[in-house]
Amino acid sequence: MDESTLRSRQKKSSETSDQDKEAMLIKKRKQTSENYEFGDVQKIPPNIRDIMETNFSRIFAWELYFGYIFWTIFFGIGPMVMFFPMVKLAIDGYEILILCLASPIILSSSIVRNIAESTVGKLITRIIIIISLLSFQFENPVLRLFILSIGAGAAMIDLCTSLSARYHSYRSIIVWTLTISLFFFLSLRVCFKSIMPAWSGVLANVVHVIIGFLVIVDQFMRDNTMWQLLPSISLTATQHTSSLGFNPLRSASHESVLQPHWLLLSIGFGSLLFNLHWVFGDLSVVSRWASNGFPDQAPEPIPYGLLVWIGLFGGVLTVNRLSIVTNRWWASIGFIGYGLLYFNRGNVAFAGGVALSLFIGSVIPLIFDKVARGLSSRIVVIGAFVYILHVLYAVWTSAYNFVPFGGTLLRETSHVLVFFNFLGIYFGVYTAKPNLGTYIRGYISSISLPNRRIWSLFGIAFIIACAGTFSRFLNLPSKSLRLSEDPTHITAAIWTVHFGYDNDARPSLDRAAAVLADTNADVIGLLETDSAKPFFGNNDLTSYLGEKLHMFTDFGPSTKDHTWGCIILSKYPIVRSVHYLLPSPEGELAPAILATVQTASKLVDVLIVHMGNDRDDLDRKLQAEKLREIMANSTNPLIFLGYVTSQPFSRDYRVLTSAAKDIDATDHDRWCEYILYKNLIRAGYARITHAGLTDTEIQMAKFKFPTNADFDDHPVLVTDPSAVTDQSVLFNSKFGSFYRGHGRFNTHRFHMDTPKYFLPNGPKTK
Repeated sequence: MDESTLRSRQKKSSETSDQDKEAMLIKKRKQTSENYEFGDVQKIPPNIRDIMETNFSRIFAWELYFGYIFWTIFFGIGPMVMFFPMVKLAIDGYEILILCLASPIILSSSIVRNIAESTVGKLITRIIIIISLLSFQFENPVLRLFILSIGAGAAMIDLCTSLSARYHSYRSIIVWTLTISLFFFLSLRVCFKSIMPAWSGVLANVVHVIIGFLVIVDQFMRDNTMWQLLPSISLTATQHTSSLGFNPLRSASHESVLQPHWLLLSIGFGSLLFNLHWVFGDLSVVSRWASNGFPDQAPEPIPYGLLVWIGLFGGVLTVNRLSIVTNRWWASIGFIGYGLLYFNRGNVAFAGGVALSLFIGSVIPLIFDKVARGLSSRIVVIGAFVYILHVLYAVWTSAYNFVPFGGTLLRETSHVLVFFNFLGIYFGVYTAKPNLGTYIRGYISSISLPNRRIWSLFGIAFIIACAGTFSRFLNLPSKSLRLSEDPTHITAAIWTVHFGYDNDARPSLDRAAAVLADTNADVIGLLETDSAKPFFGNNDLTSYLGEKLHMFTDFGPSTKDHTWGCIILSKYPIVRSVHYLLPSPEGELAPAILATVQTASKLVDVLIVHMGNDRDDLDRKLQAEKLREIMANSTNPLIFLGYVTSQPFSRDYRVLTSAAKDIDATDHDRWCEYILYKNLIRAGYARITHAGLTDTEIQMAKFKFPTNADFDDHPVLVTDPSAVTDQSVLFNSKFGSFYRGHGRFNTHRFHMDTPKYFLPNGPKTK
């Protein structure tokens, strides 16, 4: 017998052995559940069974809403914690509050656990959760952070006590409502242009709070349903044991056929939570991971984000065939998809993301099911620590220039995070056995789970996602309409938007869109825009602003490229673009986009860049040289919109201006933002205050297209708008008039000796 035949037989024997073990496990599980009243056939008192069957829809609605609020707070605490180090570019101390996610550690005390699991404890916990949503209403960001941290801690305790509820049929409801509420959360984010609905505005926030209190009133005060389903409060420090006779706070019994390995499951649970936040916190994130230059760009979130939703739901559908999900070969789909998403660009990467969504969707209810079977708060606690470690690693890989040891140990190592994140999920699903689906396929008297009502809720969530996608699709600009325009002038603007948060940590995108619309700019370069990260809220600034302003967009480089991101917005179609990672041997990676926009008869190159930190001298030197090369190779009219971090007439400034002209070489009071140009005629220049939306002003420039190759620039500088004969060149008077010096206004106004206009010196100028 040859060696290959022997290996084949051994493999077949091993597979048969595994199947026999699984069958024996299921058989033992049925016997155990009958003997110990555990699982989907738990024998519960007739009155409780009748209550749950009669009030099934109400109970499901309660838990569905609080599941949605859980995802809202869980995904919302990260941006609040990260706001302070983002502003100071250093560890601030408030980061410690992320440990609020490990709050179930207090349940190790039997007295605290008894209180938390009681009806009164559940009522108090949920009141705290809803009140914490009101943190959005406070002006002080520190106060908002502390209130939301308390709410996040309460949400984790509520999650833990719900998954370990006394009646196992109630746990089945929790497993499914957590899963379905995630889909509603994603669908509603589509309708709110990727912003989390509860944090999208004052009115939306109040509506969430009102609904929350109405749910609490119906749940705890309308009748005694919850008072019978949950135990009464007890202050006795009793030894907590399950109906199987072991203490769930001690080491899991390896003899139990029902409990998975608690430590491996904890790792899997935390890894899954991070994956949902990192890759699937919004349907747009996969597109931003797959970002690539035109014309080979990745599918846009609108409408292709729906494919991610469908992939996740397709994974959930596999609960009807658990033998598929629990087969180790199924994991290869997720592993290959993860690899394609991370190591590729464009359509291939997006396809990998959809494949990964199929795998992740299949393990969401399974891991929740196993956590519910684990009967231990420590699973949630250790899972929270695993999640926090993932988040810290993700922060360090991008913010390595501003954190301890970041530049030497973790710089640009997200591929390591991808591997260990998937390995953690694998541990939770395939090594923390058994995979029995106890609560996925539960029974509440005559009601089986999942049932038609559950699948109908998924259908409603999908309809919401489709409606949001369709309404947003209508806001996309018309390419044919824009190509028919043939302007004589073009207006450009540059701004650093601070990831869509103002100086008080409030969402600023609506206000940013309003002021950008008032500028009437044709092309806009935005910096610090990659908020498709878990610690920035997974917001899609690109789609949001593009749809609000009806402009074409290009985002780059990819979210996985460890930069802070650039966006180009253009009234005219983008026909070609290249995404650059500029040389950065010492400091943070510097992103750049060179995009070519097309009018009816003209092509214009727009170069947007965020150069490295001012302390990294070698980086800035190499980056300036690379940018000079890019500009020198451009044959079209070119506009440079750059965050340069150098003074006028410094070394880097001289390198850049050797390839393009400065819009106003007389403006010596600049540090970060510069506008340069090539093969264009300058017409106007303005600086506009940020009004607290960010820490950086808006700069604008107007240019005239030359009518022939032999043209002169406009050398004459004036500040009196009446001296300008072509009134279309004037900037919007909504920003006021000429203002000398630094303007410290609460509104957007001209300042720094602008606006300025440039006039021809003689009749030869075209």
